[in-house]
Amino acid sequence: MYETFFGLNEKPFQILSDPAYLFMSKTHESAYTYLEYGIRENKGFVVITGEIGSGKTTLINYLLEKIEGNFQTALINNTLIRPGNLIKMLCQDFEIETRGLDDSELLTAFYQFLIMQYSERKRVILIIDEAQNLSMDALEEIRMLSNFELDKQHLFQVILVGQPQLRFKLRQKAIEQLAQRVSVHYHISGLKEDEVNEYIQYRLQIAGAKNFDIFSNEALESIYIFSRGIPRLINILCDTALVYAFADGLKQVNREIIESIIRERELGGFDDFDTGHETEKSPSESDKLYSTPYANPNLTIEQKVDWFENRLEQIEKKISLLTSERDTRDGLILELFKLLQKNIEGRYRFIDKLLSTEKHKRMVK
Repeated sequence: MYETFFGLNEKPFQILSDPAYLFMSKTHESAYTYLEYGIRENKGFVVITGEIGSGKTTLINYLLEKIEGNFQTALINNTLIRPGNLIKMLCQDFEIETRGLDDSELLTAFYQFLIMQYSERKRVILIIDEAQNLSMDALEEIRMLSNFELDKQHLFQVILVGQPQLRFKLRQKAIEQLAQRVSVHYHISGLKEDEVNEYIQYRLQIAGAKNFDIFSNEALESIYIFSRGIPRLINILCDTALVYAFADGLKQVNREIIESIIRERELGGFDDFDTGHETEKSPSESDKLYSTPYANPNLTIEQKVDWFENRLEQIEKKISLLTSERDTRDGLILELFKLLQKNIEGRYRFIDKLLSTEKHKRMVK
């Protein structure tokens, strides 16, 4: 849509995982180094975690492209596995015949496959993406499979990749033995502010941009504030901003475009740019984002009511998270009651307006 307008060969901010667009920030470089080390040294269990959209899957795809040597790899993305189905899924991914085999026979077939690979000096690596969704039974099954050893060496290696919940799940007493086998663990954090700028410039370059001033400095600052340095959120913001700028005939994305995207997403009930980053905003940005909609004459009554309903949901989430900061919690509770009052008042005004309109129609008839 906007590629020709901005002199691009393709859309630079697609959210699909594409190793060609992987930006190696310091945290991604460290994660890749840990992955490579864990594989080269056959360290058993390797765990990589990161926020939603932090680039974990892209990093894994990049690893699969770059890794060299005698490796047999399998990647599992569907982690909603019923107990007992994991071994069958593993056999299928490694192209081991499974027809007519019961659980014990599948286990034997998998072990024989590992022995064969070992005899041919090939390493077997299992990568499980979205591992935070694995049940405790599935995690325990993975631990038991990791017991396959020969000559005091692991016959296959497991890399667990998932969201931060995976770290908490691995701390559960029920799978303590698995946690003890994790030799390498690294958490991918969000990009720093200067890295966000470099990330955007890098993707524009890959997409064939000749002009690298498509985003103003103020827009870049707002993108960092609202995205918290999470690549997927940066992509969503930048892609939408380019559409808005193209529609308005603007050759540069400014701060106003970024902030209008945030407001519209909040009015629509999308709060992915709000969760957990309130403290990272400057007061001025926060005030702009959460200022009362009654001051905006362009909003309809229905939009104002929706705004308050969405804001109430956000505050309720934050209240549930604040268990120790009493002053902040009390302030949010006070704000909640004020918004409730305004919400009710807004609804009454909306109903009165509807009743008045209907009464006027009857009188005209």
